[in-house]
Amino acid sequence: MIQKKQRITLFSLIFIAMILAASLFFSFGIFAQNQPSIQSLEVSPPSQELEADPGQTLTASAKIRNGSRNTIPMTVRIEDFTASGEEGQIALTDQGPYSLANWTVLTPKSFSLAPGEEKIVTATIKIPRSKIAGGYYGSFVFSALNENSSPGTATVGQEIASLFLLKIAGPVSENLILDSVSAPPFSEFGPIPLSLKFTNSGNVHTKVYGLVNVSDMFGNKVADLVVNQTNIFPGASRVIKTALDKKFLFGKYTATAIMYYGTTKNETLTAVGSFAVIPYRLIALLLVLFILFYNMRKRIKKATFFSLPSELLKKNKRLL
Repeated sequence: MIQKKQRITLFSLIFIAMILAASLFFSFGIFAQNQPSIQSLEVSPPSQELEADPGQTLTASAKIRNGSRNTIPMTVRIEDFTASGEEGQIALTDQGPYSLANWTVLTPKSFSLAPGEEKIVTATIKIPRSKIAGGYYGSFVFSALNENSSPGTATVGQEIASLFLLKIAGPVSENLILDSVSAPPFSEFGPIPLSLKFTNSGNVHTKVYGLVNVSDMFGNKVADLVVNQTNIFPGASRVIKTALDKKFLFGKYTATAIMYYGTTKNETLTAVGSFAVIPYRLIALLLVLFILFYNMRKRIKKATFFSLPSELLKKNKRLL
């Protein structure tokens, strides 16, 4: 009787656990369906570059697409942005040093996106005549609203941005510095990461491009590493990375960067760095194998000598 009660209790607990698991799974499924994923929102272009004169009015546009299975309420706003860190990140900001948000009128500012639907948003930018030449930076910021918000409130789920870089024509200051070319001073094997650090002390974003020539300790060229065009924002430092994609290297190497920038005239920047590659564990292994082989060779020779027939040993002794 006691065993029967224990079985009933055990089955009851299992049944309750199954019901709880099913309800949690169902609830999580509903929750997941109601959450718009940032991966389901696609914006294009990710960034665009514009040019204009003081006093001119121009437009910029961005397209947002809903790749999810749900209708997503959206809002859009214009925000300034600045460079953040040295890896090419950006940070949205209010009234940055190169602000253009106050000159911009956005249409539309809110809408809903059905599954698979696309929407184009337009920003009309009216540039003040008093603005000096240089770079100014803004972004479309698309915010996905949570449908489960309480009445009269709106909760932002995720945000995705499309950048626009405006250059106002006139005498701009393009001043880019190549601070250094660096690599780990000592490595055992490749690939060898190389970092080029730039500082833009001008007042406009500047594209830099070029190559890094790597040569060995005898002056022989090992590789030319192409550095593709990269924007560097004013007042910011940026590290551009490349790599010498070779596994087996030995000795000291020199990396010489030859970079170009400038829209009015082509400016050249150069910097030199060095690094060493020594596969010390491989060398140690080869050295150990050589010593072992050398010792074994003596033993093998000695063993072979004493294993000869007695008549041959007598002849060898006479010769000795």
